[in-house]
Amino acid sequence: MWRGIITLFLATILLASILLSSNAYALKPNYTATATFTGNPTEKFTVSEQLNKVVAAINAQQKCTQAHPLQNYSRGYCELTEANGIALTSVAQIKAKVPKQPHPLFLWRYQSNTASVYLAGSVHILKPGLYPLPKPFIAAFEQAKTLVLEVDLDKLSQQELQLKAIQHGTLPSGQTLRALMSPATYSRFSAISSTYGLPLAQMQQFKPAFISQQLAVMALMSVGYHPDQGVEKHFTAIKGGRQVLELESVDFQLDLLMNQPLPTQVKMAEEMIDQMAQFEPLTASLVTAWLSGDDQAFQNAFEAQSGDSELSKLFMHQLLAERNVGMANKIAGFLRSQGSYFVLIGSAHYVGNKNIIELLAKQGIHGQRIYSNEVISRP
Repeated sequence: MWRGIITLFLATILLASILLSSNAYALKPNYTATATFTGNPTEKFTVSEQLNKVVAAINAQQKCTQAHPLQNYSRGYCELTEANGIALTSVAQIKAKVPKQPHPLFLWRYQSNTASVYLAGSVHILKPGLYPLPKPFIAAFEQAKTLVLEVDLDKLSQQELQLKAIQHGTLPSGQTLRALMSPATYSRFSAISSTYGLPLAQMQQFKPAFISQQLAVMALMSVGYHPDQGVEKHFTAIKGGRQVLELESVDFQLDLLMNQPLPTQVKMAEEMIDQMAQFEPLTASLVTAWLSGDDQAFQNAFEAQSGDSELSKLFMHQLLAERNVGMANKIAGFLRSQGSYFVLIGSAHYVGNKNIIELLAKQGIHGQRIYSNEVISRP
């Protein structure tokens, strides 16, 4: 379900953000959310009769932060803990499942005679309380003079990104979203989307993949995750004077995501609808596996969200295995050059068949997995 969010950092392209405050598109305002101040768990801030699930989440968080404007991860911060009466997986519950003993991270070190490369696995949307990241991530970043991303979103303004997304995500003239789907599928898709502030009646010109991406972001925001807390956002905010390179381009990723055959897009939307009830615990499981450096658990959680139809499997092959080849070749090129690199790629590219680590090994390029207790010092 969250394949695009996990592997493609397009979460900042939010047409839905324009719709969040639109009363005209709201259903009956009956959504609730609760945020808790972790420094004093008895302090709870609840909002009710909200327009949709995202508005409820945002307003509950704001109510908490107004009471506690100085957020400190060690002393207390505001965390969304309940949505529509359902308890959400807390950061404390996630961290409690991460091994206390030394364990591998989604972090590898590669060295040649002329270059050093750290490969880091990202999760593109996180909760605030999941910071700070494990120390080896920060130490590896500090070693590098070049930050390498899947795409460098800072090269474009928010308006330019939105324009590109809309251009790629718009249906050919004369086609409508409703006409692509069976009445039953469209009805279910419309009902779910409306609860997150996405009125399909007003979005008929957009492709299913475009709307699914926006819906995925909105759903994650409704349970306390946010694009501004993604690992890429974190490192680009502290990049300083580092050079930034990209492995792909925004246009390449948008073309891959939005220009899949329309039957494939419809099928993935159907699978997304079926998975909605489980998306919060599945996302928590994925984040837990990432923090634990558990490749198999991460792959299991990722595959549970990815759909099992033949059309979805073909798309996943294009999204991961085919792109991994190009990424691995560019990483090999860094090792043939001079310099130090911190390469940040979606963690799904490091697990499963034909992953980046495996492809590098086939070229005779072997690295070292970094563990949580490792001290990385300057050479």
